[in-house]
Order: sequence, then C-alpha cells, then structure tokens
Amino acid sequence: MKRSKKIIFAVHCLLNQNARAQTVAKCPGPVKEFLKYCIKNDYGIVPIDCPQLKFEPLIRDPETKEFYDNKTSREASREVIGRVIEQIKLYQKNNYKVCGIFGVEGSPTCGAIKTHIRDENGESASVKEPGIFFEELKKVMDSAGLSVDIYDWDIQAKKMLK
Repeated sequence: MKRSKKIIFAVHCLLNQNARAQTVAKCPGPVKEFLKYCIKNDYGIVPIDCPQLKFEPLIRDPETKEFYDNKTSREASREVIGRVIEQIKLYQKNNYKVCGIFGVEGSPTCGAIKTHIRDENGESASVKEPGIFFEELKKVMDSAGLSVDIYDWDIQAKKMLK
C-alpha cells in the first residue's frame, strides 16, 4: 500500500479526553471530528505526551495558565518537546511532510493559539496566546530552525484554528 507521507502531531488529549482535568472533557474518548479530519486528509498521527501528567494526578481540577507557569511545568514540557523535535526531524529527513502540530483550544498547557488565564475579577478567561507547552515548543523550534504550522483544534466548534 502506498503511504501518504503526510504526518501531523497531536496533543494527547485530542486522542484521549480521559486525560483532561475534571469537568473539561468534551468527548467520552477521542475527539471524533479531529480523527475524521485526519482520516479525510490521510494524515498519520504522532501523539504528543501530556506534559501535565508528568507531574500531576490524572484526576485533577481545571486550572489556568498562571497555575502552570512554573519551573516544574516548563521542565516537563521541555522533556516532551525534546522527543517531538527528534520525531519531526526523523520524519522530515525521510521525506515525509509534517503538515502541522495540533494543540487543543483553551488548554493552559497545550493550547497552541488560545489558552485560559485569570482575568482581573479572578475568573477564567480565554485569550489569544499559547499555553505553556506551546510557548516552550515555539522557542525550541525557532532555535532548531524548524518551521511547522501550528494549530488549535476547537472541540466545541469542531474545527481547526490557526
């Protein structure tokens, strides 16, 4: 069978909503619309480990970006990023097209385009900025000279955000 040689990288919680904080999951398992999008476009999916699960329990309350803006979270992110960068280089070296890296809209760590912060009233608010993991990923990609498009998947709207 002929390979598409098209790859995307996807954060863990797009493939497994069970990994998300309590009350945040929008699907019982994988995000089906995201999988349908990948199938329609013949994308192979490379899962990205969840950096939060490296230092937090599986059952946890939702938090905002400020909560994760610390040394432990950034170190866990960089550990995961090291493997992502190795895999991107491996695929590219072997003439595969890395078509994108997908985060999940609103995540304080894995939101690529949008994340949640605490507003002036102490309430959670969505803002157009990356979460901790994607902040660190962009730094490493820039220093490595890698250019790959980055997207969020909006689970509620069932579409990609760039």
